[in-house]
Amino acid sequence: MAGKLIELAIKEKLTGEKQQNALDFIYSMQKEGFTFEGWSDGDGEGWDPTYNGNGFGCVLIHDDFMFFIGLNWDVSRSTSEADDALKAFAWAHTTICPQSPCAPPYCENNNNRWQIFGREFESTCHSPLQFIAPDAKTLENIKKLLMATKSD
Repeated sequence: MAGKLIELAIKEKLTGEKQQNALDFIYSMQKEGFTFEGWSDGDGEGWDPTYNGNGFGCVLIHDDFMFFIGLNWDVSRSTSEADDALKAFAWAHTTICPQSPCAPPYCENNNNRWQIFGREFESTCHSPLQFIAPDAKTLENIKKLLMATKSD
């Protein structure tokens, strides 16, 4: 079932600087060809960030904006586009499993091997890059990360 537009949810659920930062991020990513496909189910609603028709994560909006990049986004692809600061940013936001709230039987997917800019991670979450309540600078770095690693 299709969900509402992400912009509407941001305006409904976030206020002030959080709202403006999230809207600026969404609008800038849309200008770069990214879309946000809405969905809803019995547990809530979310959006799949998509580029060239391929989904690569999840966006949730509750009292904060949350952006998750999944295993199917290849962040090892373009190391020439990523400076040391961007690499360190990505590595710092890599979620290693198992995490206490995601321990089996909830999550059995904690043996994911993933490479981020030449660094191998042996046990990542199925959403290895997670950004909870990102500020404007973090959102700008997410955009840089996505632009450096997108495949046309």
